[in-house]
Amino acid sequence: MASILAGLGDGYSVLQLRGTASWAGKPFNGLMWLLSELPPESLSDPVYVLQFLRKVFREKAAGRRLVLAVENPADLDAATAAVLLQLCRAGSALLLATARDLSACSGELVRWWAEGSVHRETLEPLRSGATRVLLEELAGGQVSLRLVAQVQRRSRGNPLLSSMFLREQLNAGTVLKRHGTFVWTGAVSYSGALADRVAAETVALSPAERYAADVLAVTGSLPPLLLLQVADPVAVERLEQDLLIVSGPAGTVQLKDPLLEEAAAALVPPGRAAEIRSRLAGVVSWVPGSGPQAQAAARRRAAAAAVREAADLSRRGRWEEAAAAARGCLQAADEQGVEDSGGPDLLSDLFHVFLQCGELREAEDLLSRLDKATAGTELHGGNDLCAGTVLALGGRADRALDYLRRAIAQFEADGTARLLPLAHSAAAYACVLLDDVDGAYGYLTAAVDPGPAGKDLSAASDSAETAQWAALTRRLTWLCAVRGVTGGPGPAADGADLDLPGALLVLATAALHGQPGAAEELGETATGCSGDAAQLYLELAGALTASQPEGLCLAAERAYQLGHYLMAYEAARSAVQLSRGQADRARLRAAIRIENASYRMLRTANSVSDRLPELSDFERRLALGAAAGTSSSDLAAALHLSPRTVDWHLGRIFQTLRVSGRAELRECLEMEHQHE
Repeated sequence: MASILAGLGDGYSVLQLRGTASWAGKPFNGLMWLLSELPPESLSDPVYVLQFLRKVFREKAAGRRLVLAVENPADLDAATAAVLLQLCRAGSALLLATARDLSACSGELVRWWAEGSVHRETLEPLRSGATRVLLEELAGGQVSLRLVAQVQRRSRGNPLLSSMFLREQLNAGTVLKRHGTFVWTGAVSYSGALADRVAAETVALSPAERYAADVLAVTGSLPPLLLLQVADPVAVERLEQDLLIVSGPAGTVQLKDPLLEEAAAALVPPGRAAEIRSRLAGVVSWVPGSGPQAQAAARRRAAAAAVREAADLSRRGRWEEAAAAARGCLQAADEQGVEDSGGPDLLSDLFHVFLQCGELREAEDLLSRLDKATAGTELHGGNDLCAGTVLALGGRADRALDYLRRAIAQFEADGTARLLPLAHSAAAYACVLLDDVDGAYGYLTAAVDPGPAGKDLSAASDSAETAQWAALTRRLTWLCAVRGVTGGPGPAADGADLDLPGALLVLATAALHGQPGAAEELGETATGCSGDAAQLYLELAGALTASQPEGLCLAAERAYQLGHYLMAYEAARSAVQLSRGQADRARLRAAIRIENASYRMLRTANSVSDRLPELSDFERRLALGAAAGTSSSDLAAALHLSPRTVDWHLGRIFQTLRVSGRAELRECLEMEHQHE
């Protein structure tokens, strides 16, 4: 509303009105401050009140168009709503209202909306991706996904709360800029605007209501029956009516948003907080292990057991079963609620199962779910590191490096020393793929010795490095070595470096680069494994050993579907070379198609949208016309050329854009437009 009002210009005059629960039910409650000059008996005459308000509004408008900006119209009485609507119908004013629940407004307002006489916009919480855009605009630079998750968890996608929280942390120095990225330090300030918000929300509360709110601020959430045993039931009911208390997870109640809860908890005096905890500890009638919370705990245990089984299958190369089990866990979490099924712990474990199974696209899709969610969920290790690692393994180097630089800045700021070797190794591999050898050596050196930036980091502040992160670190270091850049963390001395998925990925890369014996070893190692990744390695090994373009095309298609875009590109490129040598035109067209599709995925600059500006205006006109379905004859007639000349130009354009023809060009433009 504030944004709309600010953009109206000088031709409008704004009068702000607000419904309040404390005046609800009283005649003309939303207009009392305007009607204070009238004698009380006049309020019983609606016609007189309407005439008086027309005069008042005309004077306040001062010749401009009057806009009535109404907050909380559900708390306006029927008489106020009727008068406002009559003024709008008569053209005396425009009405702009914000309502949490339109059905709770007066019948007159609801009927007016139902008749189609008003325009309605339904506002939803920002998703994590949109919150990231908002924070980067406010901060004036890129932000880490850990900062996004922390803000999103507290604001639940409310842009006003997100902005308020970020500004306060920037002012307090609890959000810092490191290596060009704004990062989360772990400290939080609840002074300033956040303290003012707590005061505004609680200033009108009675002592009993304030105590009930403090109980929830200190505890986070409680079962309703337990809350009623330590707080006044009437006070709790009033807080629910005022929407200060809402339903929480697993049959609990909580304050309406985590930001209010945290800020209020920080402002509760220590003595009062200790007294609340003591009272809760003395309540013996609440028996843990029963009711909705116990049911949620049982679901979490079942989900954890299923994920452990999937992880065990993935380590043994039974990737078909492991991936199917992981998909089943994800579907069950969607049906039952992710938080009730284990929250970030569950999603983190599933992410690693998909990585182990070679299902990079499914791992990336899981991260995309977090980007589209309103909850601020972060996987173990951080979403920047997880996204950067997946993108690097798939060969999408420039995107990977963007995420990994944010991750490194975040880890150096918050002291997550145990994850720096993986972040540096993944960044090194991304640099190798971008032909930045000096950058790769720099990151590999930092993976072993973080230098001055990492000297003050305390590894003891975190748990010991998990086998999963260590295996990924070695995997990426080995991939660098296969491509000619050595260094970084060496193999573990305890034999923990026996990483089957990593070994197969490295062997596949070595085989594609012509390392003697690598293809044969790849085939032998993949034998006994199951799933799409195992089939990919077997197809690749067989095709490279026998120099079969058909097998290489099959392997490239499978690699593309799994998200291994660099492997798909290199396999398809080999298929193109073999097909040309064997004069197999049909196979050559298929190989070129998958080669082009993989190439476009490797770097942002390879996309059709990014390469279109490289064309001349004439070529761009031809390309867009062809993508729109215009025939060569029609294009030729419009340009006063022959159809044959148009086809010649289109052939060159398709080569530049790395597409096989009109249909693929159209598909690429549509898909890239959807992802903008």
